[in-house]
Amino acid sequence: MKPANAKLFSPLYTAILLAAAAALAVAIGCSTGSKAKPVVLNNSQPIGPMVVKPDAPKTVAFTAEPKPVTVADKSSSPAKPQSKYVTFKSRDYGVSFDYPWQYTKLGAKAIASDYSLQPQSDGLESQITLARVDVPKGFYPDTDFDSGYFTLSLNPELSADECKATLKDAKAQNINGVDFSWKESENGGKGSAAKVRNYVAYVNDTCYEIETGVKTTNDGLSREVDPDQVMKRLDAMVMSVKIKQQPVKEVTPVEAGK
Repeated sequence: MKPANAKLFSPLYTAILLAAAAALAVAIGCSTGSKAKPVVLNNSQPIGPMVVKPDAPKTVAFTAEPKPVTVADKSSSPAKPQSKYVTFKSRDYGVSFDYPWQYTKLGAKAIASDYSLQPQSDGLESQITLARVDVPKGFYPDTDFDSGYFTLSLNPELSADECKATLKDAKAQNINGVDFSWKESENGGKGSAAKVRNYVAYVNDTCYEIETGVKTTNDGLSREVDPDQVMKRLDAMVMSVKIKQQPVKEVTPVEAGK
């Protein structure tokens, strides 16, 4: 005699249970399918260990700090002349002249301490040289140019006749209202030469003396400079000389009888 519950484990009964279980599983999957998103794998990429990629570097704009602007000290830089010429003026003797600012000017002390800078002497110790101006050698490079100079002197101890006697056979020339006498001379030897012009004028009981000169020294290699071209530069300074004439004091008959 078979047990009463043998029917429960018959093959048919087992198949019915499996079919019921499968139907229940399908029902549960359909009810949750709308909430859970299926995971889709890209078949082109192999499934391997997780690789974490770093974030791409972000470009950050940096603003450079402005550099401090350095303002040049105007007091340390040489000031440019407002004119191409500089004026020399002697208030004590009422004489002035103009010269280019590129030229070199020497005062009375520098001239007195160097005999080679002094003009031709008039023969008296009372001669005073106020100023000397030299043309820079850089104006005539690679030539036999040695020096080109202008000197202004005076001698308050000479009379009018003695002043004129310092230049014999001189020519007359009026410069800015003052009558000058002038003369040119040339000398040289042993590769050196000099052209000199002297001017004299008697004004305000004083003998004013101007001298211009061009000296050359030829070593046989340098090209020769034209002295007349240098003289034109010096003549420009001569023509700028101005002497302030003092008014002539009128003598009354009473003073003349004293």
